[in-house]
Amino acid sequence: MHLSTRQIRLYKLALLLGAGKPVLATDIIAELACSDPTLTRALKELRESWHAEIKYSKASHSYQMTATGLLDKKTLRRMNEDLEENAATKPTETVSRVFLDKDKKKAVSLSLRMSLLRKIDQLSYRLEITRSEAMEMVIAQGIDDVLRQVKTDKKE
Repeated sequence: MHLSTRQIRLYKLALLLGAGKPVLATDIIAELACSDPTLTRALKELRESWHAEIKYSKASHSYQMTATGLLDKKTLRRMNEDLEENAATKPTETVSRVFLDKDKKKAVSLSLRMSLLRKIDQLSYRLEITRSEAMEMVIAQGIDDVLRQVKTDKKE
């Protein structure tokens, strides 16, 4: 099983809060390796998707799940199993390949069919590279062919 980063974060958060005991926000952030805004988004998703009731305590800066909603013990156990299976199939060390130098990279937005996105994800997974690197590879290999075809079409 291959879980996305968002799924992993959500499952870990559900497991942390699933015991019903207060958990310090700093402990959650450390466990999820995320920022405050990301934690806020994850909590919102947990509340909305699983109908969990999560209370925040200003005094202790902690969160506590007071009503589990759809997160019964069986679901939490499955989440834990999925996390373990995902950890076993992924390399233990991940290397970030994000370049923040604006001269090297330029962020762009693309609208692609889901079938193409799945192929790109499959390529990146097989080559153990990021989606961006896979896109660059595909574009670099394909753009010359497309340009040649356009030139040929114009001559005819």
